[in-house]
Formats: sequence, C-alpha cells, structure tokens
Amino acid sequence: MKAMDDISSVALTAMDLSDIVATFREGLLVLTEDLTIAYASDKFLTMFQVDRMGTVGRSLADMGDGRWNIPALLEPIRAVVTQDVTLENLEVDHHFELIGRKVMRLNVRKTVRAGDNARRILLAIEDVTARRLLETERDKALAQSTRLLEELNHRVMNSMSMIGSVISMEGRAQTDVACRAAFTRLRTRIEAIGTLYRVLSRTGAVDCVEADDYLNAIMRDAVAAMEASPGAISLDLSVSDIQLSTRTAVPLGLITNELVTNSLKYAYNGRDTGKLGLGLAKTPDGIEITFWDDGSGIDKTARVDSGLGQKLVEAFVQQLGGVLTQTSDQHGTRHSLAIPNGELSRI
Repeated sequence: MKAMDDISSVALTAMDLSDIVATFREGLLVLTEDLTIAYASDKFLTMFQVDRMGTVGRSLADMGDGRWNIPALLEPIRAVVTQDVTLENLEVDHHFELIGRKVMRLNVRKTVRAGDNARRILLAIEDVTARRLLETERDKALAQSTRLLEELNHRVMNSMSMIGSVISMEGRAQTDVACRAAFTRLRTRIEAIGTLYRVLSRTGAVDCVEADDYLNAIMRDAVAAMEASPGAISLDLSVSDIQLSTRTAVPLGLITNELVTNSLKYAYNGRDTGKLGLGLAKTPDGIEITFWDDGSGIDKTARVDSGLGQKLVEAFVQQLGGVLTQTSDQHGTRHSLAIPNGELSRI
C-alpha cells in the first residue's frame, strides 16, 4: 500500500506517474469512475503482455478483446467506486488464454486529482503466481512427508507388536521361572517402544507425543503384563499434558518401564497387592519425573539377577542428560529424575 499512498498524495500527471511508478514492483492502472483505463505503467504492460495502444482509453472489461471481463476482479473495483472504500491485498486467481494462470494481488483506492478534482481509481496489481505455486508445492511435499512418517509409525508399531507377541509365546513355552521372567521383561521393553508409535499413530503426530498419554500407557501395560492378578496393583498417575519430542520420549519411556517392572518384581515380596505412582511436572529448569511404590523398600543384600535393568536406566539417564536420585525405606522406594531445559531442547 506504500505505492498507493505515494501516488494519492501528489497530482496525477503522466510525467509524475512515470517518475513515481518506475520503481514499483506492482503493475499500476489509473481508471476513471466508469473503469476506463487512463494510464497503464510499463510494469503492468510487461506483466500481462499487452500494448499501450490496446490498453489506454479502453474499458478494463474490454481490454484484450474481453479477456479482462473477470467478475472476481471487476466487482470489487466497482465497490470501491460506489461505496467509497479501499481494497487491500485481495487475491484473484485467473487463467488468461494467452499468458496462462495469474494470481493477482490487488490494492485499489479512489483519489481526487489536484487541480480539476477529477476522481480516479488507482489499481495496483502484484503478480504472486510464482509464490503461490511454490507454496502449493511446499504444502504438497509437506503433506506427503507427513503421510510417509505416519505410515512408517504405523508399520513400526505393527512390527513391535508382532515381535512382542512372538516373545510372549516363547516365554510361555519356557519351564524355568527365571527364564520366563526374563522373557516377560524383554517383552515389556519392546512394548514400551511400541507404545510410542501406537500413541503417535492414534494422534496423527510424527515428531512429538503427549507425556500423559504415552507414559500412562507404559505404566498400565507393564502392570498388566506382570501383576499377579488383575487389579492387584493400583496406579496413582499425575502426568502433566506436556509434549515430549520422540527423541526424549524413547529413553524416558524405557526408564519408566524399567523402574516399574523393577518395583513389580522386587517391591512386593510376600504380597500380591500394592500401589505404584508416576508424576511428571514442568519446573523452571526443565521437567521432573517421579516414580514410586509402597513396597517394603530395597533390600541391599538381595541378589538382583544380572543388574541389566539398572545398567539400562543409567545409560538412558545419561542419554537424557538428567540426574536420577533414589530414596528407599520400609514404606517404599522413590526415584526422581530431573531433565534440564537445555537437554530437552538438544535431544
């Protein structure tokens, strides 16, 4: 609209216009109130491949043997004439017989010429065809990429589910109790990753996941896989609905799975029932995740299989750049994991 302001503030002589509009990126037409073309800039003539003799003095609708009789163009301009309003950034998409498609951005206003008070309509037309084509191609490419990622998520989810089922079948075929338990823990690790892709597939996201949907699902799945009887373990879940990038979600989900399954295996010796809790909250420095159980506490003299779970937790905490602290007594065990903002943005 700067070009329109420049013109409307000066006398509209042919010499003035030639000097002023030479630097405009828009093509400019000056119209009388009956939409007869009084002036056409060189930019306009070049943009639409028309000559001055066949343009100036003609009605806008008759220009180019009637090719400019475009209702979407003419009606808004007539509204400027009759209603004394201005028109800004109106886009008209039209296919011209000789030059093809043009997407035109219009700015229109009425002005009064100094000296004789003649009313004129200033019409500035910017050709944004190339820009719109690029935007359309970009949107198509983005949509295609999104569809491919969604399909990939779906395929990975199905693959994880299939692998988990095979491991479950293999585990049930084992007669050794420790071996069966190992297969169960392996299955829960795979399903923890599969849960991420299941949530992504359900929500239509590709690069981030809601923490509450994702971590709560891991908790429920792990308990369902390992509790002695349905409903024996109750859950206390308090996870904020913040978004996690998939790079953060994978190690955090595996940490959650390891700590939950560890509690289910060791916290409730001598009883089948208990309570597990998970909390996640945003802090000024990042996020803090808390895992707890109401078991009998950690027996430091007890033998803990291979210790693989603890090693995995330590590795994933290091990957997240976090700090994990643990407290335990006869009332239960609590783990707190703090992940700073800097690490969340990096991963």
